[in-house]
Amino acid sequence: MNTSKRIANLDLFRFLAIALVIYYHIGERFTLDKTVAIGKYGVEMFFVLSGFLITNIYYKKSAGGNLLRFWLQRFLRTYPPYLAALLISYSAVFFGRGQDFDPGFLFFFQNFYQVIPFFKISWSLCIEEHFYLMFPLVVLLTSRATSSKHVRLAMWIAITLTPSVIRYFAGDFQMKEFGYYTTATIFRFDGIALGCTISYFINHYSVSFRSNGYLSLFFAALFAGVSYWLADVDSQFKYCSGYLFLVFSAGMLLVSFYYSPDFVLSKTLFVKQIALMAYSLYLTHALILNVFDKIFHKYPAFTMLAVPICVTAMLLVGLAFYKVIEAPSISLRDNLLSFQPWFKKSTRRPS
Repeated sequence: MNTSKRIANLDLFRFLAIALVIYYHIGERFTLDKTVAIGKYGVEMFFVLSGFLITNIYYKKSAGGNLLRFWLQRFLRTYPPYLAALLISYSAVFFGRGQDFDPGFLFFFQNFYQVIPFFKISWSLCIEEHFYLMFPLVVLLTSRATSSKHVRLAMWIAITLTPSVIRYFAGDFQMKEFGYYTTATIFRFDGIALGCTISYFINHYSVSFRSNGYLSLFFAALFAGVSYWLADVDSQFKYCSGYLFLVFSAGMLLVSFYYSPDFVLSKTLFVKQIALMAYSLYLTHALILNVFDKIFHKYPAFTMLAVPICVTAMLLVGLAFYKVIEAPSISLRDNLLSFQPWFKKSTRRPS
């Protein structure tokens, strides 16, 4: 994969997001410290980044002129690795407890279930896939509804605020099981929508903003503080507005990274490699953790080695998954889209 056009600070942003997710899942198994809750919301960083990047690509490269191309591009980028990870996850469930396969997982319906039966980390992937499906249609709708960039911006802001309203009227913060009220797309698409809003603003308004490491540290601390505050969503206010505060802090962190000169850490080979294979790490890390969780419960004397062994195994398996599954699927996508004439990019400038 060509990494020459990657933005170094956004690679660092992606690195921090996957690091937080892994930190949370390891921490909840082996440390039980409340601070691991900060990692729970690393996924919000992924949401904001996804919305920002896809919208940025759309407006800068005219990638949205061909709906079929856009959908196929995202499908071939995300679905083959997802399908491979789903197969591995279900195989473990089938041989472990003989559970029947749910076809809803093939169509990303599971985040609307009351309780996700297995492959729980896939809930966020469902939201992203739903976003990829709806994004070009939303852009088309806003483009046809008005030619005013101010009205379109207001529409994106309204879309960002919508999940908070839905959580207020249709949500249930008292439902503690990890499922529908926490994972359904209608309750949690504000992060991706905010990323779209930020990108739209940057691409349609003359923005003069300078950031630096100190400002980025401030927003990082703000994001960590809001994440810690949401460690236990125990009130209607936290449930309805807390997630919105969280995604706004993640959005400000992204903006500060985007407008800062490249950080030293952003240029390191380790950060670049982890960012490159972040999707593979996300898909596989929980599977590895489940394996070692059983091992260390069987042999508790070795528990002190759990964290370094798990992290090492996750990195190795994530790298292998990237090389064997994700990278070939990217190459397949690029070759297919460049070969078929009806998938050519539109030369029309998106509005």
